[in-house]
Amino acid sequence: MSRRTPPWRHSCLFITGALALTGCSSGSTPEEAPALEQQASALIPGPDLRITELTAPDSAKPGQPTTVTAKVCNTGDQAVYSSAMLEVYLSTTPTQQVPGPGTQPPPTQQLTQGQTDVGTVYAGQCVTRSLSIYVSPPSGFTGNDTYYLGASVDTQKTVAESDETNNGFVKGLMGVGNRPDLVVTRVDAPPNLAPGQAFSASATVCNVGTEYSPGGSVELYLSSVNGLTLPPQSGPPPITQIMVGSASVGSMEAGQCRAVPLTAYAQTPPSVPPGTPLYVGAIVDASRIVTELREDNNTFVQGLVGVGNGPDLTIRSVTGPASARQGDSFPATVTVCNAGTASSPQADVRVFLSTVPSLAAPGTQPRPLTEFPVTNFSVPALVSGQCATRTVQGPANRPPANPSEQPLYLGAIVDLPQGVVELREDNNTRADTLMGVGARPDLTVVSLEAPSNAPSYGPLAVSAKVCNVGTTRSTDASVEVYVTNEPSLSVVAGPPPMSRMPVGMVNVPALEPLECATRLVNGYANVPGGTAMPNPVLYVGAIVDPMSSLLELREDNNVSPLSRIGLGPGPDLVVRTLTAPSSVKPGTSLSTDVKVCNEGSQPSSPSTVGLFLSTTASVTSSMQYPPSPSQMMVGTVEVSSLSPGACVLYPKTVYAALPPAATPTQPLYLVAVADVNQQQAELREDNNTRVAGTLVVGNGPDLVVTNVTGPSSAIPSGPLTLNVTVCNVGTEPAGSSYVMGVLAMEEMQSTPYLPPASSESYVGMVAVSPLAVGQCVTTPVSGSASLAPNADSTSPRYLGARVDMSNQVVELREDNNTRMTSRIVVGNGPDLVVRSVTAPPALPQYSSFTAQVQVCNEGNASMYGSAPLDLVISTETSLYTPGQGQPPFTQVQIPVGGAMVPTLSAGQCTTLSIPSSVVRPSAATSGQSLYLGALVDAPNSLLELREDNNALTRATPISQAQ
Repeated sequence: MSRRTPPWRHSCLFITGALALTGCSSGSTPEEAPALEQQASALIPGPDLRITELTAPDSAKPGQPTTVTAKVCNTGDQAVYSSAMLEVYLSTTPTQQVPGPGTQPPPTQQLTQGQTDVGTVYAGQCVTRSLSIYVSPPSGFTGNDTYYLGASVDTQKTVAESDETNNGFVKGLMGVGNRPDLVVTRVDAPPNLAPGQAFSASATVCNVGTEYSPGGSVELYLSSVNGLTLPPQSGPPPITQIMVGSASVGSMEAGQCRAVPLTAYAQTPPSVPPGTPLYVGAIVDASRIVTELREDNNTFVQGLVGVGNGPDLTIRSVTGPASARQGDSFPATVTVCNAGTASSPQADVRVFLSTVPSLAAPGTQPRPLTEFPVTNFSVPALVSGQCATRTVQGPANRPPANPSEQPLYLGAIVDLPQGVVELREDNNTRADTLMGVGARPDLTVVSLEAPSNAPSYGPLAVSAKVCNVGTTRSTDASVEVYVTNEPSLSVVAGPPPMSRMPVGMVNVPALEPLECATRLVNGYANVPGGTAMPNPVLYVGAIVDPMSSLLELREDNNVSPLSRIGLGPGPDLVVRTLTAPSSVKPGTSLSTDVKVCNEGSQPSSPSTVGLFLSTTASVTSSMQYPPSPSQMMVGTVEVSSLSPGACVLYPKTVYAALPPAATPTQPLYLVAVADVNQQQAELREDNNTRVAGTLVVGNGPDLVVTNVTGPSSAIPSGPLTLNVTVCNVGTEPAGSSYVMGVLAMEEMQSTPYLPPASSESYVGMVAVSPLAVGQCVTTPVSGSASLAPNADSTSPRYLGARVDMSNQVVELREDNNTRMTSRIVVGNGPDLVVRSVTAPPALPQYSSFTAQVQVCNEGNASMYGSAPLDLVISTETSLYTPGQGQPPFTQVQIPVGGAMVPTLSAGQCTTLSIPSSVVRPSAATSGQSLYLGALVDAPNSLLELREDNNALTRATPISQAQ
């Protein structure tokens, strides 16, 4: 009989170059892995503690206080109530052992850094524990070195576990000493390159060490393998890679990051055949002129790029409804782009439902049983950089490998038959949109409104909007709000973990498919145990059906988006408003309005707002030296003391100085940072930045389309007039130009070298007279509502316009010449729309009133006969529109009157007076606002051009529920 391996024998090797440095073994598995492992370990009863994540700084000075955070999961089937200790180690080897009687590791090899009690962990739950350590390297430390950071749980063996061999975890190497450490964290480059082509790229370089870095350079590489090798000091470089560009990094303080722009030329390594996709990456300090804590982490590979002359078809996005019944038809919207260097021919696109978040590559035959086709369509020929979006219909059938009602992934494959020779054939698929298929409800929290700050242990009110995005009616359920020290929430079995504190819980009524209900949750906000203090990082979130008592199409979407919240006493300075012009002349000033608010619970002392011009939408602290070349501080605003809730608006004029890294006429951001000198102890430090822009510093005009208006419907090939507003937002007058009106099906590209999409329908073109700086003109563009040859008659269309499409005006910017606005339907038929609902405000419950409702026929054909109009009172700001044949009343809304809309010719309106009284819906809670709305043709008995615009709700409440 074999003996169980002792827990200290468990080890884990750190793999250099991993994209997510969370360790290996269980630490590198996806978030849902513990649940899967729990099923496997359930063969042996009992709890099972394991560490799945370990986070800490990349480096630290000896003796420096450092926070280490471990995520501990219980993948067993029983709870842990006894005290399980978590210990953190530094070691010279990737194999670590738990110190104990007779098992003491040599002090030259491993040293314990600290320990903490994990506390109660229920079966299937994960908890996060942080501890502050004073970095103490093993004996023999000479001043600068690297060590493996690891941890072990239940080091005192107080828990009888089903598996004692998986309690250890090694994150990887940590630098200890007094040196810089340069790493590349990101590389941005075009997806495909023409041979010999000059191209722009950027490499983000960070100093993750403990000391100032004097300089160094970063080099951009193309490689035939997924990895880069530091070039030797002497001798030939590796034949698998070639340097294509380099740039100076400049000096950097510890903790500072910088996006370094590079100009490179597309070349291939000598060992690579033409047309082979290559990996793009970067090496920082390849010449080793900077003495670093670590020299093994200077390389980074971002991913594949195509090199050659050819197309490259990719699926940019696939979207669809949240759910559909088995066999029912549903719409899917697919965007296909040509990311290559040459035009692509017409290509086939096939839509699939899959049990896994991936699709087999084109050419795979037979297709796997994990996927099932929905429909297929063709995209037209696309020039380089062009995209096409199509909305298609198909049945929701489950793949043969998954007859149950688990969620499926909606995806698509372009060029499935592989009829197009592409630069890359590995990026033709996408399947990452989850969709419920079956006959069940599906509750989700779509929005959460919570204050930015609240007093510790004080009252907290949070508004949660819950929707049923499933296919059948739900039963009553509950929604619970939590304050948590983790950036995510999940549904767990048993009581909530210590990392979250419940605020309160309320009932959510039964909801019809696509119906929503808003609930106010009142409670008290407490800081969860184990939260790192002071200045705790906290979040507020909600879970609907937290006990999983309702069988749903999806159980993974019951959690709301989380938002940061500050708890406790203190100020919180926020820039609420920041304005910026579209352009300014070089050497001149720009004017801005800066509104600063104190959203904390205590007064703030006088502070300073820093104003920056930046090539990116974020800036680093002005206290870091040297400053990043991507930003330039252009001014400050001195802010007076502010009481809690107070705001002050400051007009400010600053000199428009360009950042050192900015290129001529490059669009820039105006960035404001509250408390830029970090002199205030605030409740939150994550909300001090506000961004405005972009703006251009240069000399020249800049023509933009600011608005396009027109009818909501048009007869096919019938007359159509668009009203287009064109403005010159540049710094110099603009000469004569032309503006073209179009009906667009997809995003309109402004790139001057791209022709209009083949799916655009040309309406007409008119001349635009010269415009002075700041001048606007609105001109009618008349033509016909024709359909382009490649247009899909079922896809929605939008009013659009393009100014200066021939580039006859040399502008500051050429990427902002188009605009899409409202939707238009091209077809024949009526279209009933509720245009206004008026009634007296603030009415007491059960009081009588008369509402005035205006209904218009915005279609292009008469509506004959009559159509029902329902007056409805709802707890929601938008009405639930029932499915065909369903009544318009639910627990959330109730009809309180009605009338019949008479025959209306195209363009005709009528105002109906409807007597009614204030009645609360059955699910309304005391004090809840009630809204009055109107719904025309609720039974969907009238065939209209559009069925999604039949309801309107008054913006202000008519009453409050008693």
